[in-house]
Amino acid sequence: MFTVLRNTWALFFGFGIICLGHGLQGTLIGVRSVLEGFSFIATGLIITGFYTGFLTGSVLIPIFLKRVGHIRVFAALASLASIAILLHSIFLDPYSWFVIRIFTGISLSGIYIIMESWLNDKSTNQTRGQLLSIYMIITFIFLGLGQLLLNISDPLKVDLFILVSVLLSFALLPILLSTTEQPNTTDTKSFSLSEFYAISPLGFVGALFTGLAHSVVFGYGAVYATAKGLSIFEVSIFMVIITSFGALSQWPIGYLSDKMDRRIILIGVTFVSSALCVLIVGSSYISISLFFILTALYSCASLPMYSLAIAHTNDFLEQNEIVAASSAFVRLIGIGSVLGPLIVSGIMSITGPNGFHIFLILVHALLGLFGLYRMTKRAVPADSESQYVPLPRNITPAGMELNPITEPIEEE
Repeated sequence: MFTVLRNTWALFFGFGIICLGHGLQGTLIGVRSVLEGFSFIATGLIITGFYTGFLTGSVLIPIFLKRVGHIRVFAALASLASIAILLHSIFLDPYSWFVIRIFTGISLSGIYIIMESWLNDKSTNQTRGQLLSIYMIITFIFLGLGQLLLNISDPLKVDLFILVSVLLSFALLPILLSTTEQPNTTDTKSFSLSEFYAISPLGFVGALFTGLAHSVVFGYGAVYATAKGLSIFEVSIFMVIITSFGALSQWPIGYLSDKMDRRIILIGVTFVSSALCVLIVGSSYISISLFFILTALYSCASLPMYSLAIAHTNDFLEQNEIVAASSAFVRLIGIGSVLGPLIVSGIMSITGPNGFHIFLILVHALLGLFGLYRMTKRAVPADSESQYVPLPRNITPAGMELNPITEPIEEE
């Protein structure tokens, strides 16, 4: 483990700083949108802009990597992300913010792709599982810490926007000044969406609905909490709870899913998530402590959906097909992520802030019902006992090559 960290510390340090800035800016944009008086629909459009850019970047960035290389593209994207966050404080209208968030999404999507490609190049068949675990831990810890930075200054001031810009710019230094060589660019194979559905209908729907739910939880969570009247400190705690507890539950839920029919676990967490959302709506009028406890339980149930859906899909794939299938999975997550904030903003415009959890109730319940339907159509695979691997929510197909259950990489 220490040898792995010694060889990759610059990458992980730079990536941690990026996650710190990313965690802060996502919550800051949501809070500031409410404070500026933007409508739920306008705010949903802003958040959709980020996921639109993220999906677009996953297609465009590999093209630029082939042309000019990882280091130049990384520097350009980090600079673009640093500039974009400052533009929010200059153009205070939702339509400008929508465009700016597209550029932010493109930048961060490319940064994730580059980071994961670099880690792949540094990994061996013996270390890639360790690298994936470190990558996930850093992602969740620094995204969570970024939420707490919201309390440093008033969100109505420019200070926090400047801080995000500084963090994103600072992240360049350890990577650009290290002796790490940039990796070779390779073509990633891909399944079409129709091919992916034929392989795993539940994996297909699970990816789409996970995108719907998680984009709302992470992208719209701060908007919901602010609209409910929570203080800035309470909003940051709300987002930290969602991030941290969702990470902690990955391992025990993964252990259970490797010991029994994985679909039962996936269906179970969706129905539990749906029921908890009902309780959360009521608890918000009773006690803030009860509200936070139920939110933590919801996060424990909901966030592992991503890894469960991937593991279920992998049950029906050969080892050499997993990385190719993951590109289709990521596209479906992206499509769901684009639609989620738009739909929830419409519901909240009609029902008020509680529309946030009404949307989540419907998404989780529908996925659970589809899972029950699929259990009547297909038997559990005989070799599905060890497919679950905890994965960060924003992992790209390049990062899936770090998954130790994929086909072994060629080593010199």
